[in-house]
Amino acid sequence: MTTISLKVSEELVSRMDAVARARKTSRSALLREALEEKLKSAARKSSLSLFDQSADLCGCGNSGLGDLASNPKHLEGFGE
Repeated sequence: MTTISLKVSEELVSRMDAVARARKTSRSALLREALEEKLKSAARKSSLSLFDQSADLCGCGNSGLGDLASNPKHLEGFGE
């Protein structure tokens, strides 16, 4: 295993120690677990399509036009 040096605030060390004590584990094990979770999450996010990443935003806007997607008059001049 490789050793890494890391600078963190005293407050973060206190919080980390409290969680490590509660889980009856070491700082190193806690940090390895947190890093692994973060990297897995980042990998999942990067493999998602743009739609998947923004699905919660779809339909959140309001144009005020109930027939925006179906009325041809709204498309006049589009793409010219």
